[in-house]
Amino acid sequence: MDAVRLSSVYGPEQLSQISEISEMVCPPTTKEALTENLELMKEVEYLFGGWAMPELSQEFLDSAPNLKGVFFSAGTVKPYVSDAFWARNIVLTNAHKANAVPVAEYCVASIILSLKLGWKYLRELRENKRWARETAEVPGCYDATVGLISLGAIGFKTLELLKPFKVKVLVYSTSMSQDEANEWGAEIVGLDEIFERSDVVSLHTPLLPSTTGMIRGDHFRTMKPRATFINTARGAVVNQAEMIEAMRERPDLTALLDVVSPEPPEEGDEIFSVDNIHITPHIAGSLGREGLRLGQTAIDECKRFIAGEDLLYQVVEGDLARMA
Repeated sequence: MDAVRLSSVYGPEQLSQISEISEMVCPPTTKEALTENLELMKEVEYLFGGWAMPELSQEFLDSAPNLKGVFFSAGTVKPYVSDAFWARNIVLTNAHKANAVPVAEYCVASIILSLKLGWKYLRELRENKRWARETAEVPGCYDATVGLISLGAIGFKTLELLKPFKVKVLVYSTSMSQDEANEWGAEIVGLDEIFERSDVVSLHTPLLPSTTGMIRGDHFRTMKPRATFINTARGAVVNQAEMIEAMRERPDLTALLDVVSPEPPEEGDEIFSVDNIHITPHIAGSLGREGLRLGQTAIDECKRFIAGEDLLYQVVEGDLARMA
């Protein structure tokens, strides 16, 4: 990763901890510098990586005969692993659950503001240039219905953070049973029902061939009056053209999109002109000091590995089919 991003993930405290548990054979470096100097990997046993690290290809692995573990301080590892990597039986961990924390916090904050119709009032005040406060239509947080689509690390963390609030939670999930949902006070429902019953719908589905475009225009058309849709997953999980059409038809709805497709959108993209679609530039994940949580997670996993303890966030080859 570049120097700025590296320091935001592995700060002085994190680098000090790495020095305490190992000899730092290769100092913090960039993908380009390491690729040009693969001889640095000759003695490396533990590799700390993150966004934009080199692919763990046959060539890279040949330069690292002593490599025992890769501790990845980010989410998806798909762009970095290879068949050659899995054949070496090198331990791999990631920090996807650590990165899930700020995304879930962002979602819960957005859910609560949406239940106050904050975005709707913001639009109306700007458009009308006058005070407007029709509070009878506000659902509020008490006894509201929130729908969560998919329960990966982020979706489950969002469910957990919603626990203190007096809201009904509907869940569309292929991994959670109703008995498990009961423990969280949630109800398992179908995808269509989530949109029909929820005051706020939050999407957490990974982008896979089977999930591309799974959210359609008709899902938005069936939403409750003044409902809100939040997407912090991936833009392509939503059929964006159909969503835009439906949001134009339903100006009472609000869509909060931290991800779109393509990303970034092209200049002048139609999505920018839809008044009730609000876009943020993929900021829900770890930013600023939140990045240090990712580096610390990788270091803690390495400490457990060295101590012979069970790892919390190990990734095996079979996990890739379920990961974004």
